[in-house]
Amino acid sequence: MCGKVIVVQMVSPSQMVSVRLTEEEIFEIERRVGFDGMRNRSDVLRRGLHKLLDETAAGNVGRRQTVRISEGVSQQLKILEQMLEIDASSAMALGIGLLLEQQTEKMDTRVTDALSVLKDIELRGSHEDHTE
Repeated sequence: MCGKVIVVQMVSPSQMVSVRLTEEEIFEIERRVGFDGMRNRSDVLRRGLHKLLDETAAGNVGRRQTVRISEGVSQQLKILEQMLEIDASSAMALGIGLLLEQQTEKMDTRVTDALSVLKDIELRGSHEDHTE
């Protein structure tokens, strides 16, 4: 079972907007009702609108991402929130930062090891020149 990291909640009163849709469009909207917490047509349309707005947002504006996570990870996020008062977005940012740091350390180690091997090869080569 998958949990959701981000839940869209309405924080201010909403306004009604009339939109003309074809029967096909309405059918496709109706097909999505009941999935991923979308309870009605409005939720489906709101989700689509948020996606459009996020995709076309200016580069300096924070973007909303929907991430599917397992129930276990969802529970771990709840524990982090209770223990450290850290939200899912901050936990993801810290995790990504840690992962990048670990990968950078691995790459540095590989480069250092490779340079050491090259230095050993160079030293062996220079000794062979002196033995003649």
